[in-house]
Amino acid sequence: MDVLTRIFLVDTLPPELETQLAAIYRREFSGELLKYAPAEWYVVGFVGHELVGHAGVVKRVIAVGGQTLEVGGMTGVVTEPDHRKRGVARTLIAGGVAFLREEHQVSLALLTCSRKVGPLYERLGWRVVQAPTVYAQPDGPRTSSGLTMVMESDGLSWPDGPIDLRGLPW
Repeated sequence: MDVLTRIFLVDTLPPELETQLAAIYRREFSGELLKYAPAEWYVVGFVGHELVGHAGVVKRVIAVGGQTLEVGGMTGVVTEPDHRKRGVARTLIAGGVAFLREEHQVSLALLTCSRKVGPLYERLGWRVVQAPTVYAQPDGPRTSSGLTMVMESDGLSWPDGPIDLRGLPW
């Protein structure tokens, strides 16, 4: 299945597409209790004219082991149920990581996810980081109980130490 991807700055999403993406996100993540940072860009996947999935992309300066680090991140990765297990998520994530590297010169990427979907990201080249990850919530800071995963490129290695996302998780 050939998935065509397009990247949109959030503010430039056509209204109809914005409505569709919001509906997919609500359907997939309606049970989430955390408040998440909004995506800055969306990688949107189509087969023909049919929307088959999306992934949010963010860029942020965080702290790792006491040093600041600019990272890119993937958030809200969703494949429509009828198109799962066909490489859609792989295409969306690869498109987001390439966008961060090529357009924003970001060589380190981070995501947080549930333990249930960790194996998917590992198959796509992400690596689990064992350091604690702290993020903001309206009621105060929290430490992640899920997985924090990173993708390294351009010969850079993820530094050791606790991770502070310096804001809402993505």
